[in-house]
Amino acid sequence: MNIEEQKERQDFFDYISKYQYFRNDGRLLLEPFGVHLSHCFGFDGILEKSPQPTDVYLLLLKIIQDSLGEEDTRRYVQFQRIADWTPEMEFIYPDKTMTCIHVSALSQVSHDWIYAIGHDLMGIPDPEPSKYFDWAREEWVAVYAFINGYHNALNLLQKKIDRDSINNNGYSSFEALHLCVKEDISFDEAVDLLRTRHESYQTALERIEKALNDGYFLEAITLEECLISNCLFNFLSNTGAKLTNPSFHLLLKEIIKSDAEFQERPTQLFEAIDKWRKARNTAIHGFITTRSDGLSQSKKEFQNLSETTSKEGESFCKLVVDWYELECVNFIKHEFPSKHSIITH
Repeated sequence: MNIEEQKERQDFFDYISKYQYFRNDGRLLLEPFGVHLSHCFGFDGILEKSPQPTDVYLLLLKIIQDSLGEEDTRRYVQFQRIADWTPEMEFIYPDKTMTCIHVSALSQVSHDWIYAIGHDLMGIPDPEPSKYFDWAREEWVAVYAFINGYHNALNLLQKKIDRDSINNNGYSSFEALHLCVKEDISFDEAVDLLRTRHESYQTALERIEKALNDGYFLEAITLEECLISNCLFNFLSNTGAKLTNPSFHLLLKEIIKSDAEFQERPTQLFEAIDKWRKARNTAIHGFITTRSDGLSQSKKEFQNLSETTSKEGESFCKLVVDWYELECVNFIKHEFPSKHSIITH
């Protein structure tokens, strides 16, 4: 293999590794999926094992039709004419039409589709209980990267949709599923618990705002500490930490050093809250001082400090609730660990 061929192979693998499976509207373009999958088999030198792109295409449409029925098929499967079609596009879109599958359909049938590509179209024997795309062997580096990439992309899209719906629904479906397993309860019971908690968070934020408007700064600070502590405790307990009545200080210490996987680890936010915690202590315990200028000056200083601290705490509460809703969908992990420490290509 010469240098130019090596570069072409690397370029193809890089392209597959960064492949955009879904459009911004949450739809999968079905024709290029099958074509690129076939190219991956060719890259791995096993083109003879590749199912025909047309068969991959028809398989998904049949599964959607059989599983969801006519009405949902019409809703979730769209055929769009390509206005700027050129002859170069014929190998992917021979009918000058793109087939767009909505994520709502894929959420229900994708596992069956990917499983059937390997075990029905390719005729690979059913494995022992394992992940649904175990037929895509890791030594088939391009095929595995493409199928595993699709699995991750679909789950990330579902989690984004779930996260965006928390305010309207009052809960995360992924967190509810996690809670079902963790607490051995039904999904409906988990949803009720999460909705109650979501309502309590919103009520707390409203009461904090009212307390600030009414000048009850210590009440606001107390509510802020409770809300932040609850978010930190829930995150830590859902990611494996063992905690028994921890203090606010301990929760912050644990979250900063936690080895849990974060989508985003806002260490600076946690450190800023820890500084706020110290100001909170000063505000709560600083009403009476031993300074010689007396009670009047002490009261004025306390009022300024408590007002500043409470307003800063309100901002932290909103940031922490937003962070928790970003993270809670990831309590259920979707990535499968590699069987090999390194995959070479």
